[in-house]
Amino acid sequence: MLGVPLGIVSAVQRGRLLDYVARGIALVGQAAPVFWVGIMAILIFSGELEWLPSGTRGDGFAVRNYILPSIVLGWLPAAAYLRLTRSSMLEVLESEYVKFARAKGVESSFVIWKHAFRNAVIPPLTLSGLILIGFINGTTVIETVFSWPGLGRVAVQAVQGNDFPLISAITFLTVVLYVVVVLTMDVLYAILDPRIRYA
Repeated sequence: MLGVPLGIVSAVQRGRLLDYVARGIALVGQAAPVFWVGIMAILIFSGELEWLPSGTRGDGFAVRNYILPSIVLGWLPAAAYLRLTRSSMLEVLESEYVKFARAKGVESSFVIWKHAFRNAVIPPLTLSGLILIGFINGTTVIETVFSWPGLGRVAVQAVQGNDFPLISAITFLTVVLYVVVVLTMDVLYAILDPRIRYA
């Protein structure tokens, strides 16, 4: 949710303070392992500051229980989207048709959202399939770090217990989800860029 808009802002504000801040966030997000970020988040926000719980604490599906795991799980994908969106936007903003639109006096916001964004968003969409697999792998780590019950922990327990039917079911579900995401991306390509057509 935050990676794409931050990437756009970073590209538009290239060379300014906001650009450096966004690039720093992306660098840290992609350099730090998920399990380390999770442990640090628990130590700081649950241990030292005591702002958020590190697990369910017996109150079930309370929203506050999801905040830390969600932030940690989304940290790496947001950083990846930010970097890819920024580089894609910079490439599009340097293209001839964007320069021509600006030379004609077209409003800057219209050029960014109508011309640049629609073309720059295609590479981040391509990343979505890989991000899905990353989410599945990430949930396994997150559920272990935060002691959350979920598909990731079930998969780990199935492997440890040699539960082959359950391993097969989880693998099949993962493949189905991946195929659905890839097909959805193909449809979105055609909607966002009419030049892309599939027979």
